[in-house]
Amino acid sequence: GKALGFSINKTCHKIAPEKSHFKIKGDYLRVYLCKHNQGSNWSHFTYAEKSAADAKKSAEPKFDDKADPSAGIMNMMKKMYDEGDDEMKRTIAKAWSEGQDKKGMGGMGGL
Repeated sequence: GKALGFSINKTCHKIAPEKSHFKIKGDYLRVYLCKHNQGSNWSHFTYAEKSAADAKKSAEPKFDDKADPSAGIMNMMKKMYDEGDDEMKRTIAKAWSEGQDKKGMGGMGGL
């Protein structure tokens, strides 16, 4: 058969190698890893997964009940504009411009 390699560079928590094992089946390999601290709960297996999830979580907007709701919407729109492609920027600029035009009419609806 083929000699294949499998490696995990860094796990989030310790593993007990003496209690871990593997089984080779016809078309797959099943690896059983035993936790060093049995009964502990792991949110992620690898350190890379945990780092990516933590980065995503810290990038999520924080909601403040006391903050002005329109400020939150403006921050979200600014982030979408900053991170968006050219088409997204045109769409946001057009919507903002149309909104400003309607404000200028004083709610008269084009009369």
